[in-house]
Amino acid sequence: MTQPTPAAALDARLVRYFEDVRAIAAQPLSPSAKVRRVRELASALVAAPLVVGPEFRRFPERGYGRNLLYRDPDHGFVVIAMVWPPASGGLPHDHGTWGVVAVAEGEVEVTNFEREDDGRDETHASLRSLGVVHGRPGATATVLPPHEDFHSVRNPSRERFAMTIHTYGCEPADFHRVDLASGAMSRGTLAYDNVRAG
Repeated sequence: MTQPTPAAALDARLVRYFEDVRAIAAQPLSPSAKVRRVRELASALVAAPLVVGPEFRRFPERGYGRNLLYRDPDHGFVVIAMVWPPASGGLPHDHGTWGVVAVAEGEVEVTNFEREDDGRDETHASLRSLGVVHGRPGATATVLPPHEDFHSVRNPSRERFAMTIHTYGCEPADFHRVDLASGAMSRGTLAYDNVRAG
């Protein structure tokens, strides 16, 4: 089990970001309105380099890292620092909630997908790409169910790490992954490489 890391040494702009997203989450807005407003905040957040210590940059031996920076006790949204080693990436997956991805360091490719089947088969999905966002620091992308729920992220660099800040409307504890070649869909459970206490 991941032990929480003390709530110290976090960029003051990130702490302000948590507070600003809390203010948006408290308003009676539609998910699309929340995404628009959070995207504006996230764009401003990553417009300049963030100070994120090594304790919030953890990643496993294989794959990419998830570091939980903030879990809101009242509104349920989460902010996660994702660390992408060179040439790493994930399968298309859903979250079941709105989300904003902001590129803080390096470069990533975010592909959004639309589900073309009726969603009744829990073991198969037919996805159509809605386009690829080539993100450098300052870039953002969004997910918004039901039509833009699935996305994939990858680091195209063979040499450099990348870091993205993900904000989701609720903690996506369970999700679906899809193999694009076969359409096979499986369930996954969210796990963190590090959890910030407080």
